[in-house]
Amino acid sequence: MPVRSPVLLISDQPARFLALRRSALAGRRVHLWLANGASAPRWCAGVRGDPTNPATFDSVRARDVTVVVDLADETQAKRVATAVHRQIPKAPVLVIDRERGRRRSGIRGGVAWIDEGELLADAIENVLARVVARRRVARFRRALRGARSCTFLLQHDPDPDAIASALALRTVLGLDNDKVRIVTCGRVTRPENRRLIEELGVRIEHVSARSLPDHENLVLVDVQPPYFDDELSDVAAVIDHHPPTGAFRARFKDVRPTYGASATIAAEYLLADGDSLLTRELATALLYGIITDTKSLSRSASVDDLEMFAYLFPRADHALLRRIQHPSYSPAALRRFGLALEHARVARGLAHVHLGRLPGDQEHIVAQLAEFCLGIERANVAVVSGVFDDRVVMSARALWPQAKLGDRLREAFDKYGSAGGHAVMAKAVIRLADWRRAHAAHGDRGLELSIGRAVRRALAPASRARRSPA
Repeated sequence: MPVRSPVLLISDQPARFLALRRSALAGRRVHLWLANGASAPRWCAGVRGDPTNPATFDSVRARDVTVVVDLADETQAKRVATAVHRQIPKAPVLVIDRERGRRRSGIRGGVAWIDEGELLADAIENVLARVVARRRVARFRRALRGARSCTFLLQHDPDPDAIASALALRTVLGLDNDKVRIVTCGRVTRPENRRLIEELGVRIEHVSARSLPDHENLVLVDVQPPYFDDELSDVAAVIDHHPPTGAFRARFKDVRPTYGASATIAAEYLLADGDSLLTRELATALLYGIITDTKSLSRSASVDDLEMFAYLFPRADHALLRRIQHPSYSPAALRRFGLALEHARVARGLAHVHLGRLPGDQEHIVAQLAEFCLGIERANVAVVSGVFDDRVVMSARALWPQAKLGDRLREAFDKYGSAGGHAVMAKAVIRLADWRRAHAAHGDRGLELSIGRAVRRALAPASRARRSPA
């Protein structure tokens, strides 16, 4: 069981929490305030002393501890909450109000109030998750330093996960839409992604990489600064689910590689204070973001992704979702698919297709074909590459996480541009000029051969990986 953040319980009836030992408190270190010299049960560490004295909590050092105050006397509960917040200022403090019907929402002075009915209805796990989400939202907003405008920066070919996350986070900030730009240094190329922004009326602007330092209050979503080489020096916030690809600085960071989609993180922000901000369109976009990045929860999905999927599913517009998921393809795109598949070969579990030179707005073919080629008989890993303007774009897919595609592509190709991703889904964008200089790849045929050799060296071990026994 993974180690989870610790909890400090300050209650005059600690037996009320015994039932949570196997659910919300499972896997957590529990600190329990003990009254009248009582002994600590084996499942927790005791804390003794006057609970209104901040020094009582000297022994609770964990920065990520969550505090639950459960006292019948409201005045005493307020004094205790103030004392513990003073001693552990970074800890979320949750006070349970036993007199139902007097619900308090939000966080005041670092203390969040809920009534007893909410605790019983949602269980402490969901309550704590919302408290943590509220604190993250507050830090996210502080990172913008009170600005009335900002710019959301997405990867070069934004996918539904990035687009939906930006829309949700824009709503969280509460800024006027005309004061918030959503930009990319590339283009939205995949037909379903273009259908998504058309249906939702979203505007995604193209900007040059050299202009990025001129944008104030940059918020990177579903991507991290190393993706943009050395173009970024001042970043307000980074919210992403991909594994880090290098060190970077930002005023606020929320990077969770255990999540299958950034949309799950963004939805947590949106729902931190209830569902008043969640429209049907946003629920649909966020749901689609989770669907695409986790392949309908079959790939790299966490329990958090599953729970958010279940929450969003009944609130989404499924007629809109069907329109987005079934875009139209041009005859030229379909011919390109057919030609590539004619030349697809599998060697030792690795399928690699090089598409040659294609128009810049056809980059989506690479990822789509990689997904399709993973279904070729005997293929454990599928890689598709193509040349678009001045870069080579490569997408890789695998059947199981032991392939470690993100790590392997990063090691082989990151020095020529950017590369990385997850264990079963990864991407590389290679600067064509740098690659040709390093590999003496002359002409289109020379480029294809050099790319093929590099792919085989990098991913042949991945194609021989096998699922661990259950």
